[in-house]
Amino acid sequence: MTLGNYPEKSISYLYEVGEQGGIRRAADMLGVNPSVISRQLSALERTLQLPLLERRGRNVVLTEAGKLLAEDYAQTSQRRRMLEGQLRDLRHMRGGSVSLRIGQGMVEEVVGQVLRTFSQAYPAVFLDISSGDMQTTVDLIARGDVDMAVGFGTTGPAGLKSQSYPRGPICAIVTPDHPIAALEKVSVAELANHRLIGMSDNFGLQRYIYAIFNSEGILFNPAYSCNLFSSAITLSQAGLGVAFMTAHAVKPSLLQGELVAVPIDNRIARESQCHLLRSADHRFTPAASYLWQLLCHFYNDSR
Repeated sequence: MTLGNYPEKSISYLYEVGEQGGIRRAADMLGVNPSVISRQLSALERTLQLPLLERRGRNVVLTEAGKLLAEDYAQTSQRRRMLEGQLRDLRHMRGGSVSLRIGQGMVEEVVGQVLRTFSQAYPAVFLDISSGDMQTTVDLIARGDVDMAVGFGTTGPAGLKSQSYPRGPICAIVTPDHPIAALEKVSVAELANHRLIGMSDNFGLQRYIYAIFNSEGILFNPAYSCNLFSSAITLSQAGLGVAFMTAHAVKPSLLQGELVAVPIDNRIARESQCHLLRSADHRFTPAASYLWQLLCHFYNDSR
């Protein structure tokens, strides 16, 4: 079998195992069952008649053969992304393209306050907009799949260029008839007495919630876990639990009187931040540079 006939899916799994330091962590990142990765890598080793993985302590690392395959996969993927970007530019009136990832709960303000101005200045540029959790956002930027992002988290991720801005306070989001709604601010101890709505662990907001509860020695024990802000908001609107967000994220529901945002009485909650993120070594096009500047100005003015 020639190199061009090697199964690309198996090699992509091998690359992710090397990046994550283990099959289970790679499976979690890719959203597949660990046994699928194990079977495909075993089959690849049999095809090559070479070991590709070896265990060192609790981690799994790539052998020399594994590293060669993974490095080739990374280089090939990068070249393909560059080609896809060039083809995309040709499809979209040769105006170029910019990819932007926006954290959930921040889409409305970015679209209304930033993208309107950008589109007027660069009407021919194609904007690829996506939304999701912080960890996936960081991975996409590191791989070059996203030009820049607006995210929410306890710190700006290492290895990326970031600008941080105040975002807080983080609030308990409840219906107007909930016992917490009448409070000026709510303690973590009081929150622990109610049914709580958490987000998936990859969300920057959820890392804040863990840090807030841990700082007071209280276990965060949610009744629900969501991977969409809209799901958490709907649960809260139904009176089924206490959600956690900044007031910015639920502004329409607050204005309509459907929900109440009660600040959490905790230093970490009061000092929450959002981050503008980009690769430290990725060179921007003029359009991307302009969008980055617009985002920086908007969040700087919102302090």
